[in-house]
Amino acid sequence: MFSESFTNLIDYAKKTLQKASFDEFEISCVDRAYALTRFANSTIHQNVEDHTYRFKFRVAKEKRTSENTLTSLTKTSIDKNTKELESMISFVPEIPFFQGFTEPTDHVIPTVSSTGNLLDEFQRADIVETSVNEAEVVDRNAKLAGSVIANDVRFQVINSNGVDLSHRITYNRLIINSLTEKENKGYGKEEQCLRDPSKFTPELLSRKATELSVNTCSAKDYPHGEYEVILSPYAVQSLITFLSFGFGAVSFNESQSFITDQIGEQLFDKKITLHDDPLNSDTILASPFDGEGVPKKPSFIIEEGVPKTVIYDNFFASKYLNDKKRTTGHRIIPFSDYVWSSVSPLNAIFAPGDSSLAEMIEETKKGFFINRLHYTNFVNRRLGAITGLTRDGLLYIEDGEVVSAAKNFRFTDILPQFLKNVPLISKETEIGTRTITPSIKLDSFKFTGKSKH
Repeated sequence: MFSESFTNLIDYAKKTLQKASFDEFEISCVDRAYALTRFANSTIHQNVEDHTYRFKFRVAKEKRTSENTLTSLTKTSIDKNTKELESMISFVPEIPFFQGFTEPTDHVIPTVSSTGNLLDEFQRADIVETSVNEAEVVDRNAKLAGSVIANDVRFQVINSNGVDLSHRITYNRLIINSLTEKENKGYGKEEQCLRDPSKFTPELLSRKATELSVNTCSAKDYPHGEYEVILSPYAVQSLITFLSFGFGAVSFNESQSFITDQIGEQLFDKKITLHDDPLNSDTILASPFDGEGVPKKPSFIIEEGVPKTVIYDNFFASKYLNDKKRTTGHRIIPFSDYVWSSVSPLNAIFAPGDSSLAEMIEETKKGFFINRLHYTNFVNRRLGAITGLTRDGLLYIEDGEVVSAAKNFRFTDILPQFLKNVPLISKETEIGTRTITPSIKLDSFKFTGKSKH
């Protein structure tokens, strides 16, 4: 899977750590090729490729642990890094609950298909050209910006207990931002993340983004307050990020989570099921093992509105459950760009419903369609209170019809409260880097402030 020179360095690092004075060690190895074509003002202005090799060393001696990362890979740097770790580990405090690194399993680890075709620089340029041409058909004043990305990540987890696992993930991503300037500025955004780039629909995405940007040039001002809302799949993806925090081992066990004392209780609408399925090749980051070499398995985070699973890695399973083997296999893959924490679901599937966007609009008496949530953050983690802004397309709906574009709002609301009543969920879904999500309709969502645009 790796080049011969990289494999030789892995072998050298393994032998070097074996000779050192550690009780245990773990090596995370990553070979990542990343290609990007970026465009602005409807013109390509950057076309770059980057190939990165990295090692992450974690070592343990008695009840002490230390770690270090290498991006300059040579035998000399590996030797120097090992000596630094030997020096550092004698100064770090003991961790009384530490139970060591992952141990190999007798279970057969399944093969998971996570690779597809990657776009070259000419194909990426063709997608940009197609997108720009379609935007000009909608409105010649529209300008597009965005990127076309091809990502190839190969990683391996090795430790002194006998774990030695490798996997490869490839995918392509298209992001289109549309800006239209007339009486005001209007914005729209669409994106796709696919393993098979032949399924990209740049014409459709460009048209949708540009139509939104044209419409929002004449956005009207509406009073803030409590409304029905329809959230696009991308807005739902943002919500899942904050739902995931609530299911993390630290926040749950330190009583900083909105699901603390709620496992097994009816907390959300019965139509909400969130399934983390790392073996499902429809998810972009499908992988048979996690960043510590623990075999992964499907699990329900939320099932029919009931919180089911708190997520752990070895460290937190040792700390809070006194048994590292009770890890749920949720340590993120090495050097992931996709999450803020070290423990997180990367293959979350929000179960679709039986509705459509058109039906959701028809069922809305007075509310808004939200294309994106932006700058979202917690106000109170224990309550699950979040705040943020709408962005890149907000439409006002009245009596089942889209009336006009609307100026953006600030929202502040509580996750368990506004997810208590979800009357409609779409059957159509969109694939994100970490999620597969439908559109959802909420009975109530609180807008607490207004934007000037």
